[in-house]
Amino acid sequence: MPSRAFFFALLALITACGSGTLRPTDETGGVAPAPSPAPSPPVVDPDPAPPPSITPAAPGDPPSGADADTSSQRAAAEVEIRRIGRWVSSGIKGSRRLVIRDQNTWSHFWSELGAGVQPTVDFGRDLVIAVASGERSSGGHDIAVQRVSRSGGELRIEVLETSPGAGCMSTTAMTQPVDVVVAAGAGVSGWSFIDQSVTRDC
Repeated sequence: MPSRAFFFALLALITACGSGTLRPTDETGGVAPAPSPAPSPPVVDPDPAPPPSITPAAPGDPPSGADADTSSQRAAAEVEIRRIGRWVSSGIKGSRRLVIRDQNTWSHFWSELGAGVQPTVDFGRDLVIAVASGERSSGGHDIAVQRVSRSGGELRIEVLETSPGAGCMSTTAMTQPVDVVVAAGAGVSGWSFIDQSVTRDC
């Protein structure tokens, strides 16, 4: 007949089976510790997006936006001129390059010119450009406003002076060539004169 110790051991085994899972024992007879859970692998994007690339601007590309607008504004445009008159003989004995923008200056210049009835100029809209060679010892000399152009508020005034060549027949009387023109003056803030001199062959 089984001993009392056998029954107690059997009862303990049945109780252990009902309360949980049996763990294997180590070599010393103790219960082996539960294995640590394996770490999860890092999440890797299977198709990572490439880094953004910077494409350098090609040399010589035209400007865009505000730069293009600024460049177009800098382009010079020709200004229409209306000629008041040209004179070979006048009262202007010195070389002149004038831009006249008010009535008082215009009246003073016209009086010095001595050319008769003074033309009316609307200085709220226009300006006067007057150029004079100064007194010359003979005829055959001339001066003219050839071209006026504008870039922004700046006027570029091109002036051509002509002198007779050595073989030209001309009067020995004193001359004082003058040219006077009118151009639009609204918004003009400055100007420059560009002179050119040529000798005419006869």
